[in-house]
Amino acid sequence: MVGRVLLASILAAVLMFVWGFVFWGLCRTVTKVAAPLPAELDVLAVLRNSQAPSGMYIYPMPPESSSEEAMAECEKQFLEGPLLQLAYRNEGSSPMAPSMFAQGLGLNFAVALLTSCLLALAARGLPHFGGRLVFVLLVSLVAAIWSNVGDVVWWFHSPCYCLGNMAYTMGAGLVMGLVVAAIVRRPAEETDA
Repeated sequence: MVGRVLLASILAAVLMFVWGFVFWGLCRTVTKVAAPLPAELDVLAVLRNSQAPSGMYIYPMPPESSSEEAMAECEKQFLEGPLLQLAYRNEGSSPMAPSMFAQGLGLNFAVALLTSCLLALAARGLPHFGGRLVFVLLVSLVAAIWSNVGDVVWWFHSPCYCLGNMAYTMGAGLVMGLVVAAIVRRPAEETDA
């Protein structure tokens, strides 16, 4: 079973990587779910001039102090807007950096490995390919909803952007599910095959 789990994880990771290239690269989905900053909004110049370090920035930032004054000021800023969550990398990066692709492939492998392990644990109760595929799709759906809808609820992310991310996740889940459900089977099926 360990060999099947590893084989399924490797194959699924590669196919998920290809799916990401098709979804985000060839179909240019990001241009459909996100918008560029308006030209007159000169945020980049301000960030560069301030020499802000790379990191995650939130505005308004909840105060470190729990004083009534600090909490009231933060609430006022929330009510007035704008609200901002910004992942900022000061030093830039190549959009085609081999290290980024390697990290993405590694992430896909980790997700596929965890999913393959879950399926291996549940395989005795899932004797048919269809049941195993539905199991993986449900795992993918949980991941898609939890990580993306939470961003809409708690961080005010665009529902359109989150739907795009969910579509990507479910597509990757389908690709992963087809491979994993075909390879990771209950022990009785392994001996029958």
